[in-house]
Amino acid sequence: MSSLASFLMVASGILCLTGTVASKSRPTIVAAAVMVFAMVDLAYTDHVPAVVWSGALLLAGICLAVFLRSSSRVPSPRRSPALVASGPGGEPESEADRGLRSSAVPERSGSGASHPGPTAAILSAITYPVMAWQVLNHGAHMSGSTHAGGHGHHAGDMSLISTFLTVAVVVLAMLLVICAVHDIVRRRPLVSLDCWGMAAMIVVMQFLH
Repeated sequence: MSSLASFLMVASGILCLTGTVASKSRPTIVAAAVMVFAMVDLAYTDHVPAVVWSGALLLAGICLAVFLRSSSRVPSPRRSPALVASGPGGEPESEADRGLRSSAVPERSGSGASHPGPTAAILSAITYPVMAWQVLNHGAHMSGSTHAGGHGHHAGDMSLISTFLTVAVVVLAMLLVICAVHDIVRRRPLVSLDCWGMAAMIVVMQFLH
């Protein structure tokens, strides 16, 4: 692995961690921290086998998917229009009371939200298994560089799978960039760093490893 690729991998991991800290989501912060440790070890120290980091990244992606699924099942309390239009005793709410209530409750805006959107969260959860495959592929490439031989049919099958996964990585990176731009438009530049880092990470690991 080149020094440029090693630096970009670690820098991308730090960007992801910064974005998750800005989003204030503990599961994503833990997953990003695991990714940063994995990238530092794979790029510089090489103390832990690649298969172990691959399993850790896969587990992080599964945990994020479970967290997203469980959080989506939590119902949000909503008041029906009839209850909003009426007071506690069932009487219609006056215009003065409605104006007082609306001024007391701050209006929510997209710029004040710090958590990532559902699409970005889903793409982040998908990216971790992709990175797990890339780390495992990197470990196999490094260990297989000292071996030669193999069957032509098996090599052809692996080449087809590798081409398909390369296209999938490019598409996933483009979707992450779109989500990052969307976060910037909604005035959440720090949160967008997660998607920027994810996109850079998978591209670097796919083409510069």
